[in-house]
Amino acid sequence: MKNFFKKYLFVFEFIAVAILLAVGIVVKVNEEIFLYIVGLALIVFGLLRVFPLVKTTKDKLMKFIYIGEIILNIVAGVILIAAASKEEDSGNLMGYIVGAILYLRGFLYFFSTVIRKESTDYVKFFTHIGILSLGVIILFRKDLFNKEIMAWIVLILCILSSIFIAISGFGHYKGYRYEQLAKDETKKALEKHKESELEEKIPLKDPLPTKDPVVDPVEEERDEARL
Repeated sequence: MKNFFKKYLFVFEFIAVAILLAVGIVVKVNEEIFLYIVGLALIVFGLLRVFPLVKTTKDKLMKFIYIGEIILNIVAGVILIAAASKEEDSGNLMGYIVGAILYLRGFLYFFSTVIRKESTDYVKFFTHIGILSLGVIILFRKDLFNKEIMAWIVLILCILSSIFIAISGFGHYKGYRYEQLAKDETKKALEKHKESELEEKIPLKDPLPTKDPVVDPVEEERDEARL
């Protein structure tokens, strides 16, 4: 089963591209479902991080902190989905929750890398600076955090994510096609090799003697002279 998913990963990547683009378009057209999208994103992001994060974190203090962060993400997602189901204006609630989640993520990153000395890189560093700054902006400028702006942000994120997944899917599909081509060429080479081995095993036979009489050129000239 693992080899199956690895072999046909490009199929799921192409499907994910289509779904992401559809989600981005739907959110832009119908901004009311934005709370559902954010809520589900927080829940999924929290659940998918549980096992890898806890398994690979050797610092016991950070392990408990990360577990607490994941629980807060899941609870925040459930609250947003519940608020969306009531069909009320939840802009301020969404601003507080999303801003707090982003700020907490940025704060924990710098706490883990500066205080607890976890390894990092340039991409994570600048990414979390952006996350921390965005969290502060959303918390203190909730007037900028409205459904229309966030719908555009989700659409742009969906398009960017689709581009990256499409590139990855193209690479996996290309590898799959080259693998199939290599198998076909190997199969043809083996068949040709077997045919050549069979030809070598067949014994060569002497050609049958001809039934036509052998004509002597000298006798033929004499017959022509007599005539």
